[in-house]
Amino acid sequence: MSALILGYDTETSNLPNWREPSDHPSQPHLMQIAMILSDVDGNEIERFASIVQPGRNCVMSPEAFAAHGITIERAMDEGIEATEAVDRFMALAAKASLLVGHNESFDRRIMRIAAARHRGVKWEPTCETFCTLNRSKHVINLPPTPKMIAAGVPGPKSPNLGECIQHFFNEPLVGAHDALVDVEASLR
Repeated sequence: MSALILGYDTETSNLPNWREPSDHPSQPHLMQIAMILSDVDGNEIERFASIVQPGRNCVMSPEAFAAHGITIERAMDEGIEATEAVDRFMALAAKASLLVGHNESFDRRIMRIAAARHRGVKWEPTCETFCTLNRSKHVINLPPTPKMIAAGVPGPKSPNLGECIQHFFNEPLVGAHDALVDVEASLR
């Protein structure tokens, strides 16, 4: 069997607290996940996307809701159980030779948090990872923001996925912050 690539993306209730361990109760909740497993030629093998029921004590940040529009109530009504989402992710990730995502370290951290919270395991990828944000940052070379300049942060601004699609394909990214739309764009 040839090498397999797993593109994945998550939507969450908030940003991770990078100073706390993955199993800390203050960590955000997984709200949506999408995955596409393909071979190196881009032939799709498996696809999965779902809203996810958050765990207990989930609090949605206004910024997260503004980005993806998934309420806790909708997730509870329409989502799959978080354990199923974690199990499906870990099964597909175990088949992959490469994990791909835009700001992939964010999604990897979210899946570590979800695995710790819902399965009591310390998940880590067993393969290489590829981040479209990091790999495109110096190619697209966006000017630093005023906030970056004021803080003395060097280098170009990190491009969002829409800026990447516009740069590389000269078209807008329609539906950003839907996990499946974002996976398809990252793999593209």
